[in-house]
Parts: sequence; C-alpha cells; structure tokens
Amino acid sequence: MPLRSVLRRLSHEREVSILLDRRVDPDQDVKVETVDQPFRAVINEIAQATQLGVTQVGNCLVIAPATPILRLRTLVALRDMELAKRSASFEGASQLRTQKATIAWDDLERPADIVAGIGRQFGLSIVGLELIPHDLWAGATIPEATAPEALSLVLNQFDLTFEWLPRESGVRLVQAPAHPTIERSYSLRGKRAPQTIRILHSLIDGLDAQTRGNRLVVRGTVEQHEIVESVIRGANGSLQAKSKQTPVPIEKQSFMLQAGGVSLQELLIELKKQGLPLEYDAAVLKRAGIDLRRKVDVDLPRLPAAQFLARLLEPYGLTFRFEHGAVLVFPK
Repeated sequence: MPLRSVLRRLSHEREVSILLDRRVDPDQDVKVETVDQPFRAVINEIAQATQLGVTQVGNCLVIAPATPILRLRTLVALRDMELAKRSASFEGASQLRTQKATIAWDDLERPADIVAGIGRQFGLSIVGLELIPHDLWAGATIPEATAPEALSLVLNQFDLTFEWLPRESGVRLVQAPAHPTIERSYSLRGKRAPQTIRILHSLIDGLDAQTRGNRLVVRGTVEQHEIVESVIRGANGSLQAKSKQTPVPIEKQSFMLQAGGVSLQELLIELKKQGLPLEYDAAVLKRAGIDLRRKVDVDLPRLPAAQFLARLLEPYGLTFRFEHGAVLVFPK
C-alpha cells in the first residue's frame, strides 16, 4: 500500500497521531505485516523499509528523513528552555509553557496558514511567515501540544525554527541550525570519570564532552543526553545498589523490551534502566567480533529473565550467566 495510506490506517486503528514529513514521498509503496505485531514494531519496520527515522514529540509520532528528525526534539527543548528563562521578564511565559492545544488542519491547507493558526491558538504574533514556501499539505492532527512542540513540528519540515520576540508575546521565524546542541553538566565520582567517558565515546560518535573537576560537561542532542544520563546512572552504581536491595532475585524477575534502529549497546543500557544489573567488558566483546554499535531491532514481550536474555542476546553472538546478583554478558 502507499505509505500515507498505511500510516493513516495505523493512526486510525491504534488511535495514535502520526505526522509524515513533507520531504517524504507519501505515495511510495510499502509492504508490512501488521497482524499480531505491537504498534511500535510495525512503525519501526516501515521506517526501515523506507530508510526513514522515527521519533516522538509530545503526543505525536513523527516519521522523517534522518537529518531533520535528529534535531527535532533538541529544537523543541531549546525553545522551551528559552521560554523558561523569560519567566522573570515576561508575565505570560510560565502560562505559555504549560498551555496546550490540539492543532488540526484539513487536506490542501497551506503550511503558512497552519503556522499562523498555531499562533492564534497560543496568542502569539508570528513574524517571518514569508519564509515558508508555498505548499499544500495533507490533513493531520497534533494532539495536546505545547507552543514549542506545535511550531517546531511544522517549521522543522522547512529547516526553520523560531526565536522569542523580546518584551512581547510573539515569535520570529529563522533558519534552523544544522546541528543544534544543549549543554548540560553531570556530577561524576572521581575514578569513574575516565571509564564513563570511554563508554560514552563508544556510544556517541563525535561526543563533545570535557571534565571540569568532578563534573562532566556535555554538548549534544536530547537523544545523546539521554544516553549520557543512562550511562552515568549505571557508572555511579545506583542500579546495582537497587538490585541488591530487592528481595526478588534477578533470575526470578521478568523483563520486556521494544526498540528499533538503536545500537546493541543502547539496548544493554535500556536493560539497565529496567533494573537488570548487566556487566560486560566492551574490549573483550570487540576482540570477539561483537560490534556494540550495530543497529538492531527488538520486540520482546514480558518474559522470565533467563528466557528474555537468551532471546535477546543469542542472535548477536552473546550469552550470559547469573552471578552474585548480576548478569554477566560475554561472547558465545
């Protein structure tokens, strides 16, 4: 079926808002089996078949080419951070941060009109609408979105973003940076800093980070910061400590995981977030030919720990054993 038809059917059946980027050919044919598959697994399969990316902004799932989708959540976060800083000088900033509205448009509406409509719904003046080229869009809905979310979901499709106008309730449209970043500082614990940085370099290509005393300063996208936060939580031992306190042995717990288009190492990090105290030596895995940066797709229902780990690791040449409350992962 044509891509747009598949997405509209899924959106209707699963009651999920899906926004297809204007740069994607909506009439390209895709073949996908939807019966008895979780929704996100179907979306990931479609993205793989069409060589597109998938992300979620607020209550909307977005399918777009890789470059624009990698900056989208970061642009939203930056505009929200800027609005938060204006709270002291702009009386309506705090209210605007929490205000949400459902944005909908019909077939053949112009994106410039859509942006103007978003402005009206949030009480914002829009400067620079002429930067939006003429186009006619298919109908869509963005449910319960904040102003930064709604504006970014439309403007990013034209490589645009916006800046808040000083001393008034309005925005000015501007060109979006190719690689927007956010700077954040993380607390580290002495000896763990070098090990943490090595892990991060193996996970994030072109990592922009430096240590300042016992803190790590990172400049990156929202997605990169999520990886950093997960690694640091693991490096600080918080997950291991939690697992030792639980009265239920790991072997008797159950786990589930659904992810697509992520690296094998990101999957292992996600398992740590679910409470599995995984331990492995990246150097040993590399010597055995295991590529932790390999992109994988996983859709596992909730299973007992042993069965879950076997189904997860075996396809990638890995095995495991339980030892002293931890899960040791190593090559077959």
